[in-house]
Formats: sequence, structure tokens, C-alpha cells
Amino acid sequence: MSQQIQEFLRRKTTLRESSITDITSQFKFVKTKRNQILETEGKICKNFYFVNKGCLRLFEIDKKGVEITAYFCLEDSFITVLTSFINQKPSRDFLVSLENSEISVIERVQFFKLLEQYSEFKTLYHEFIEFALIHSQMRIYSFLGMEGIDKLKWVMEHEPGLLTRIPSKAVASYLGMTNSTLSKLKAKL
Repeated sequence: MSQQIQEFLRRKTTLRESSITDITSQFKFVKTKRNQILETEGKICKNFYFVNKGCLRLFEIDKKGVEITAYFCLEDSFITVLTSFINQKPSRDFLVSLENSEISVIERVQFFKLLEQYSEFKTLYHEFIEFALIHSQMRIYSFLGMEGIDKLKWVMEHEPGLLTRIPSKAVASYLGMTNSTLSKLKAKL
């Protein structure tokens, strides 16, 4: 079940085959059910995930009980609750399997050992962190002051798969609007 992550490492790095095998052998294959919670608010995140098939959703619940989606992770991507994973402090976020998924999971201790052992794997991790930062800033700056219709157009341009694959309620929370507002905006386009 490590074939997909092996293919990903072959595409993204020039690691030797033996190194790829060693790295992927440290990951545990897990099948999740729809809406299965992988990481929860208040707990310290100790895992790093690779999505082989399916979709994971990273979100928090604000003081009013409203879900605010930060990110969706589809196939051939890594995800974790990054702030908690790095700082080892209790998380504000939830990581949930949005659909039945097949994921590869590695524990934090093993993950950091691999980073020290394989410089190319460490470079891949740095690229992951850079992407997370850039994605977060793009969303913040793009959405500040944007009208709802413009947010929807932004998603259509930058992340079109979200609108066809992800439930509207989750997309609405990602865009910072209600589900009914999203439905009305979709009807206008």
C-alpha cells in the first residue's frame, strides 16, 4: 500500500530506490471512514499524513460554534495540524477524513529521524511548509475585503475541484460564508 507514496517521492525527489523504500516503510497504511476524526482540538498532533485516496479537511470551531475550514487535502499530498505538530502544543484544529480515504501515517518521532537521515526528504518537508505558508497568506490576502462572489471566483480559478467534490457546507466554511450564501452565489454564475 506504499506504492502511491513511493511514486510521489520518485516524482518529487532523486532519492535512491532503497531510500524511498526505507522512508515509505516507516509509514502505516490506514483506511478511514467518512467524517472520521484523525486529530482533535486540545490534543497534541503527533502524526504526519499522506493522502493516497480521498480527502482530509483541516478546520477549527470558533467561539460561536462555527466551523472554519483552513484547508482540504486531496490525493498525492501531505497534511498535518502543522502548528501543533511543530510546537507540540495542544491543537486548535480538527483533522477529519471528509470521505472514505486511504492514507499513509507516520509518527512525529520517526518522521523527524527520516528528515535527519535523508536531506532530500527534508527538502520536501521544507517545500511543504513553504506551500502551507504561501497558501495561508494567499487566502488571507485574497479574501480580505473580497465580496462573496469574488471569493467563489477565486476558488473556481485556483481550486476548482473543491466545488465539485467537497460538500457545499465545507466549501462555504472555507470561504467564510454560510451555505445558503454560497448556493445563492453559485446560482448567479
